[in-house]
Amino acid sequence: MEKMLKTMLSANKYIYLPPVKKFMTYIFIALFLFLSSCSSTEKILRSADANLKYTKALEWYNKGSYFKAIPVFEELMGLYKGSKTTEEIYYYYCMAQYKQGNYVMAAYHFKNYTQKHPYSQYTEECLFMHAESYDKQSPKWSLDQTETYKAIETYQVFINQYPESERVAYCNNKIDELRLKLETKALRAAELYFKTENFRAAAFSYKNLLIDYPDIDGPEEIQFKIVKSFYKYAEQSIVTKQQERFEEAIKYANAFAARYKDSEFLPSVMSTQQESHFQAIQGAYFTALITAIEKRDDKIKEVFDVYDVHVSSINDEQILEEAQALKEKAHFELVRTYFLQAQNAELSKRQENYVETIQAYSEFINIFEDSKYGKEALKIYNATQKNLKKLSNG
Repeated sequence: MEKMLKTMLSANKYIYLPPVKKFMTYIFIALFLFLSSCSSTEKILRSADANLKYTKALEWYNKGSYFKAIPVFEELMGLYKGSKTTEEIYYYYCMAQYKQGNYVMAAYHFKNYTQKHPYSQYTEECLFMHAESYDKQSPKWSLDQTETYKAIETYQVFINQYPESERVAYCNNKIDELRLKLETKALRAAELYFKTENFRAAAFSYKNLLIDYPDIDGPEEIQFKIVKSFYKYAEQSIVTKQQERFEEAIKYANAFAARYKDSEFLPSVMSTQQESHFQAIQGAYFTALITAIEKRDDKIKEVFDVYDVHVSSINDEQILEEAQALKEKAHFELVRTYFLQAQNAELSKRQENYVETIQAYSEFINIFEDSKYGKEALKIYNATQKNLKKLSNG
């Protein structure tokens, strides 16, 4: 009957049929063949002859009719349960699932096979096919890579369990291919973060990329982007976090300069490093300015410490001038801070704050004799002297 229908199908090339009728004819024939297939499987399943079932299932398997063979193998496993034959039947069942493209089912059954039959002649192959089943499920790099991780893990399990197997080289190559896919996904994610100006995520993604994939191509450019990402991340940060984050950028810039002395990116990295030294000082300065007046003096003194740490590393003349100007402003702000503290203090504590104002003014004038803030500082000094006189007169 099947031959007759195939002949009819072939004859359609020579018989004119309207397009709709021709389409319906194909559907009818395909459906008939499918039902015929199911019918032949059902006929074998209803048979009481286990040997016939086994012979027929193997015949279908060898012909590539896995859809027919699978339910018969499934029944045979129950019929031969507890016997040595079950090992072979289950092996063919697992392979049929794999060759049919049922990779989720295949992965489960191959693993189950190795646990149920650890000493079978098929155990090594089933453990290998367990990994192959996950490899088949591994999607393109842009999608979720859960199955890729499982494939890598299962190939490694095989290598560990059968280190002398002829399949080891193949497994190692597969692991390299799968890791390249993960590497590509991680790199593209970091690049997207950088492109969309999510610099914190970019910085840590690039860092993790070098940790997870130390043999990645283009590590020099990735290191460069780490420097840039940390610098941009510091720029985006709130004032109180800028000092420490610019110092982080300096750390990576220094590491880059030490490793890639002839890099085309070195001038840009060194420019970023120099600017970061200044920005770290400025971050400390701005943090001091927004600190409550009663604690601001301590924060301004910290600016001087930060300045001393960074200024020795600044060799760009313009940036050095900007840093020195910032130190000058900080000294003036200290004079004004002590004066404001005195104005806001209780009467009993004002004299102490005024004395600190005078001391701060003296230090300021001693260091910055021709400061542009000199006139304003002098006004504060004169007001301080006047207020001290009033306090002394009671």
